[in-house]
Amino acid sequence: METKRKQTKKELFLEILRFLIVGGTATVFDYIVFWLFDGVLFPLVSTAAGWKTTSLIVSTGLGFVVGLIVNWVLSVKFVFLAVRDKEEARSKKSFTLFTVIGVIGLILTEVGVVLLVLILPEFSMFGRTEFLDVTWAKWLAKVIMTCIVLVWNYVGRKLFVFKS
Repeated sequence: METKRKQTKKELFLEILRFLIVGGTATVFDYIVFWLFDGVLFPLVSTAAGWKTTSLIVSTGLGFVVGLIVNWVLSVKFVFLAVRDKEEARSKKSFTLFTVIGVIGLILTEVGVVLLVLILPEFSMFGRTEFLDVTWAKWLAKVIMTCIVLVWNYVGRKLFVFKS
């Protein structure tokens, strides 16, 4: 049985840095999927059907799923190296808990993105109101909620999944 050793400030700093790198990578995957669905695939359907909010919610959810899978794989292999029990941290139970924390983050993101899109004014940059066929308000809302949920994900996963 291993004795519990407290992480040094340097180890914690490096862990957070790795978390940010992994989170950034997962976010890139999330945003690409979000853009593909909301900006490329769904506009073809939603212009005829008139379901823009549904498109936003589905695109956000699909991006989340891809980002979650990328995040899990990289977190296990790269981020949380100082865990008490590596086998437990890589178990199905831990993945489930990791996912539950992520789903709470997804709910926060979904609610936040929709609310922010409703309250943020539409603005233009470079003479356009869209960027890659998604409005600036949607991108700004997505970035704001990503920052908020980033903190939730790190704290939740550190305390409940990758205990040191």
